[in-house]
Amino acid sequence: MSRAAALAVAAVALISALGTIGSALAPWLLVRHPLALILLSPDVRHLVLVAPQVDFAPVLAAGLVRRAAGIGAMYALGRQFGPLVIPWIERQAPRIGRALVGLERAFARVGPSLLVVFPFYALGALAGAAGTRVKVFLPATLAGQTLYITTSYYFGDAIALWTGPLIAFLGNNLLASTLVCTAIVGVQQVWSRRRARGAGTSPREERS
Repeated sequence: MSRAAALAVAAVALISALGTIGSALAPWLLVRHPLALILLSPDVRHLVLVAPQVDFAPVLAAGLVRRAAGIGAMYALGRQFGPLVIPWIERQAPRIGRALVGLERAFARVGPSLLVVFPFYALGALAGAAGTRVKVFLPATLAGQTLYITTSYYFGDAIALWTGPLIAFLGNNLLASTLVCTAIVGVQQVWSRRRARGAGTSPREERS
């Protein structure tokens, strides 16, 4: 494996680990450090929940940096391993993989504009595998992620009346809710890793 390929794999692993930590500690982070939750795991559910607690500008800044880093890592992975990365994603995450099959055909027709409409991490790998130039990939990614974060944030702000009691409940049961969430994420990770081991080889092994 080349140094660039190893760095791409390491970057994806780091991004995945940060997301897992954020999800596991989500109740505690949401109540005590909501912006840190976005820096670790800027998923739509977390963006929606932090909206009533943090101003839009810092959420946008933190979320944009973190999500752009995630999709950038996937882009690097796709760039290094080319078409091999798409079948690998299909085996690791079948639902995402099935969606990527259709997106792969669409990407061939409309190209990086899909990154604006579908701002998902896996699409970054598709862009890398397709050889999309960085100067095209980066603006499309930033535009898509900005739209994703803005939409999620203001949706969360609009439903704050319903999410407020949930956040209050988590705050009143912070230790218990965090332990439960950590256990759920732990079980999910064990299950995913076992399924991944049974799915076959990595992109690197497929190339050899």
